[in-house]
Amino acid sequence: MPKKYHVHVKAAPLDLGYIFKFRIARRENCINCGRCTKVCIYEAHRRRADDPRRMADPDTALCRNCFRCIQECPRGALEKSLNPDFLSAGGEYWRPDTLLALWKQADDGRVPVTGAGYRGPFTGKGFDGMWTDMSEIVRPTRDGIHGREYINTAVELGRRLNHLEFDADGRLLSRIPGTVSIPLPVIFDLPEPGLSAKVRGALIKAAAELGTCLALPAAQITAELMPWLDHLIPCVTPGEIDHEQPVLARARLAAVDFARGSPDDWPALQARIKAMGRALTIVRVPAAASIEDTVTRLARGGAEIIQIVADYRGREVNSPSPPAPRLLKDIIRAVHLKLVDERLRDEVTLIASGGIAMAEHVPKAMLCGADLTAVDLPLLIALGARVQEEPERSVVLPRELDGVAGDLLAQRVVNLMGAWHSQLLEVMGAMGIREARRLRGESGRALFFEELDQDTFGRLFRRQEAARV
Repeated sequence: MPKKYHVHVKAAPLDLGYIFKFRIARRENCINCGRCTKVCIYEAHRRRADDPRRMADPDTALCRNCFRCIQECPRGALEKSLNPDFLSAGGEYWRPDTLLALWKQADDGRVPVTGAGYRGPFTGKGFDGMWTDMSEIVRPTRDGIHGREYINTAVELGRRLNHLEFDADGRLLSRIPGTVSIPLPVIFDLPEPGLSAKVRGALIKAAAELGTCLALPAAQITAELMPWLDHLIPCVTPGEIDHEQPVLARARLAAVDFARGSPDDWPALQARIKAMGRALTIVRVPAAASIEDTVTRLARGGAEIIQIVADYRGREVNSPSPPAPRLLKDIIRAVHLKLVDERLRDEVTLIASGGIAMAEHVPKAMLCGADLTAVDLPLLIALGARVQEEPERSVVLPRELDGVAGDLLAQRVVNLMGAWHSQLLEVMGAMGIREARRLRGESGRALFFEELDQDTFGRLFRRQEAARV
């Protein structure tokens, strides 16, 4: 049994004035009795360090909205209000609550807690309309977080054989392809353009500590980054392959942006990279309308790893309107089932990317058919990035980051992935699954709202429509 994987999290607060959901104000009629410090288990209320006789201003960042302090204050001196700036952050997909949850997980690496309980939607678009099977949650042995059971979150990237061939003397004839193993089903996707060297360095260091990889344009991998190459994925276009040979020759993984290429050209491109060194090749394919056929042709042509790249909200790219663009959940399921029908699924690794916003999206994407996921924006949100969807997409990092130690920035990314890893263990333990690779395509272990709604009410609505006609 391999050694148990552990993410080393520690507090890494970053005081950049992040937008929190509520504002707590202490009015002048406060008598400094300290009752709020006793009832608040989140330590949002404390006495002043310079004068313990008086109460300090409430720490909004620690508030979990349980309202105990409001209820217990004998003078009604505490007032809580909704922060209007919070409501204007993000958008329909990258909701303000999602941004805040990611920020808090990066602070300490803990699973997010809310004192008011879950108040979000129980159904919605994409992954919000998908529920996982928690039938094993009542069994106390299904617990990987506290060490009572070994749960393996590692996955392997690479081409696989669907059968072995032997000669008449029993000698193996099949050539076993190489694979790359990472200890959690997450890689870091191409970051936003224009990031400072410090932020890029923090992402690289975090990827190395976690044992995963960060995709970077090959042109950005300078000589000083070459020692980190085992944790980098050089990304090139087909026309850049020969120019970036020094980097590709030493990499474990390489990625080719195949936005405009033909699947028939892929075997020759992959052979050129193979001739340079040991790298396994990821082909990045936009999640367009014909993604199922494209992936199938690439798999038949020998593709080892295929990354399905949706847009930043997890939607189909370049989709005709109408109909509405498909969401990542449905795209992955369609591709997975197509490969199963063509008897190719066990030969290729699928990476789902675009719109992976929360920890729960990782196991849900795998249940839909992905082998692992790639994340991008959550890493920057952990560093204080503000994301806006309207009127147009924008990602803005705080200017103060250049004055923050790189080790602190890297630790925040590690903390975020530590919280995600803990939540993955919770889901797998509750489902009774001990190997992350067993999540792939286990859609029978999930419930999909659209299908339940159609099965339950579809016939009724069809009858009503027929009656009107």
